[in-house]
Amino acid sequence: KKSSPPKGYSKKRKSVKPRKIGNTKSVKNYKPVKFASASRSFKNASVLRAFNLPTYTDEELEFFEDSWANTPAGTALDKRMELVIGGGIKPIFELIDPTKKNGEEMSEEEQKKILDKYQKELKELEEFDIQVNFNQKLFDAAVMAKVFGRSVLLFENLQDDKSAGLPKSLKLVHSRNLNKVNFNQETWKLEDVLIQNPSAKAKAEEMIYFVNKPDSPIRLTLWYGYSEMQRIVGAARAYRRIIEFDMPEITQSLWAAYGMFLVKRLGRSESDAETDMNTLLASLNPGAFNAVSVDQMDEIEYKQIDLQPKIKELVDLADFYERVMIGNSQTPSALLGREEDQNRATLIGKIKFFIEGPVKSDREWLSGIISEQWYERNLKKLKHEDILKHVRIKAEFEAVTIEAWDDLVEPVQRLITILPNMTDEIKLQLLNLEEIKADLPEENVNFIPDGSQATQGV
Repeated sequence: KKSSPPKGYSKKRKSVKPRKIGNTKSVKNYKPVKFASASRSFKNASVLRAFNLPTYTDEELEFFEDSWANTPAGTALDKRMELVIGGGIKPIFELIDPTKKNGEEMSEEEQKKILDKYQKELKELEEFDIQVNFNQKLFDAAVMAKVFGRSVLLFENLQDDKSAGLPKSLKLVHSRNLNKVNFNQETWKLEDVLIQNPSAKAKAEEMIYFVNKPDSPIRLTLWYGYSEMQRIVGAARAYRRIIEFDMPEITQSLWAAYGMFLVKRLGRSESDAETDMNTLLASLNPGAFNAVSVDQMDEIEYKQIDLQPKIKELVDLADFYERVMIGNSQTPSALLGREEDQNRATLIGKIKFFIEGPVKSDREWLSGIISEQWYERNLKKLKHEDILKHVRIKAEFEAVTIEAWDDLVEPVQRLITILPNMTDEIKLQLLNLEEIKADLPEENVNFIPDGSQATQGV
């Protein structure tokens, strides 16, 4: 028997109009949504988005660490960074608009006169650098960024600190403890870095983030950086094998030759014979007198083996790997104790080229980071941000002195003897004294090597 339908039930069904897919006019209150994409080719993309992945695994970072710590690659990189940091870094101001009201550009003296008003602020920044030992921290952070691709110098403040907000200490976080890097999808600027061991998050304004090649050619590695050790890690590992394993083996073979014992089994089982051989080998010391007890039935024969190690070839191979590692940092080998350049002029020329090339490039890299992430922030925390409307702050390194000034005097004196009519301007250029040109009298003074001088009108 069929049960009766419940009260209020109707067999009639409401008709549903078909919804037209893709026709937005058929849907009331429809609001189009823009979906951001990683490609501008998408019609509704709002901004160009991206994602990043770590450049290296922790195992690869361990290889880089080992290469720096145990091979000349680390020595060469350290020497390069020593010249980069040199006598230290300091803040300087430069005018944003060095032009007068009439449109003419100010002279150096006029600019200097204006900038002298801000010496007090510069002094505060310099004193704070000394207080937190900034130059040493900078050197360590820069080396670490070169070895691993990035490093973080974290600002640390006491929780109850009510001062201007300057960090009480700087903590260098090891690069292998750095994790995910987050950046703003609209500007691609750095936002924060996750830290492990211990777990923490460092915001951009709470740290100085050193990254070697932030836009590395390696795909999808934005803000993770590139290690200077990557190109030579293979050479470094091969070099270590030669120095730490092959060379000691060869050295031992020279004073304690290789040999082979032929032990006859004489009816013993294979395991017993192997046990006897192991006992024999364990009792021997290379390069020393050895005594072994044997049974009457034992029969042992010794044969010496000459492996003829190719020592010269191995030394040449180690030298080749060393050159590869040193060349990667472009550091002149003479700075590392390799006396190859006997000519002093050639050596000084190579060092000058090194300073004007790689060292200058690294200084510009660090100067950009320190100017924005350190000095500008500290200036604002010291309540001096108003002056940034008129000047910009930059980090400047102390000049590196390659040769003493008095080394230049004798050659210039000899040149003056040959060319007595040489102008003061040329003399100053040869002596690297262009900055005192304005202090000279308005007459051309020709110095004679014997100490006298001849004066002629300009």
